[in-house]
Amino acid sequence: MTPTCNTQQTSLNTKLIRTGFVVAALLGTCAAAYAASDNTTTAPRNAVNKAERAVSDSWITTKVKSEILANSVSKGFKVSVTTKKGAVTLKGKLPNSDAVELVKMIAEKVKGVKSVDTSGLAVGS
Repeated sequence: MTPTCNTQQTSLNTKLIRTGFVVAALLGTCAAAYAASDNTTTAPRNAVNKAERAVSDSWITTKVKSEILANSVSKGFKVSVTTKKGAVTLKGKLPNSDAVELVKMIAEKVKGVKSVDTSGLAVGS
C-alpha cells in the first residue's frame, strides 16, 4: 500500500507544481497587460484632449467673430480671427486705435480666451 501512496503523492506534487507554473504565468501576463494598459490608455486620452482643444479653439474663433459682427460699432470691420490653445490672434485693418481696443475688448470677454494678440491689426483707412 505504501508504493501507491507515494505514487499518488508524487502525482499530486507534480499537479501542484504545474498549477503553480500556470498561476505564475497568468500573473506575469496580467502584470504585463496592466503595465501596457497604462501606455495604451495615455495615447487615446491625449488624442481626446487634442480634439477637445481643437473644438474649443474653433468655438472661440467662431464666437469672437460673431461677437465682433454683432456689435453695432465693429460689425463693418474686416477682422481675421484665429485661436490656438485659447490664445486669440486678430488681423486686419481698422479705422483707428479705438477700433483696435474695441475688438480686443470684445475678444477678451469671450469665454475660454486666455489672451488676445492685436499686433496683426493695422490702423488706417
